[in-house]
Amino acid sequence: MSNEKLELRYIPLSQARRWDANPKRHDIPALIKSIEKHAFGDPGKFDATLGALVYGNGRTEALERMRAEGKTPPRGIVALQNGEWAMPVIFGVDAESQAAAVAFAIDHNNTTLLGGGLGFTDLLSIWDEEALEKVLAEVPDAGALLVSLNSQDLDALLNGPTFEPAGADEQSRLDEKKLVTCPECGCEFRPKK
Repeated sequence: MSNEKLELRYIPLSQARRWDANPKRHDIPALIKSIEKHAFGDPGKFDATLGALVYGNGRTEALERMRAEGKTPPRGIVALQNGEWAMPVIFGVDAESQAAAVAFAIDHNNTTLLGGGLGFTDLLSIWDEEALEKVLAEVPDAGALLVSLNSQDLDALLNGPTFEPAGADEQSRLDEKKLVTCPECGCEFRPKK
């Protein structure tokens, strides 16, 4: 049994280290609206192995923008005496390697979407594909640790999809002109082209 524990601490917003290589896309205006409406109730997590937030980068950026725009601190954020904001951050139970930290950052976002029957293409829509490819290329062992993407998905992402040429029977089916029904008169015909 592990004695490792998570710890929630408030730290100055200026000390929150966002992950520079984070490939996740963020809708900062939507995050700001959500924080203003519902408060800040979803702290990010700092991972010492990564040296930055392993998740919560978008929410942190939203807070930075809110403060820069002169907004009042939302519920869940503390105003310090010097005017700076303090945000809650989770510390502890750090990844055992750089690859594990990267894999966790990707899985943490993907697994929240997997319950809806979304596929690989759907998951890719939340990522900057070039940045994701770069991160996975720089830390190649991370791919083996992912639980949200299988090896075929990773291969397609890093090397592009593979397509098999159509067989003769499939090609002839593709060349077949299908019957089309006119929506006005109901007549059926085969297009010339």
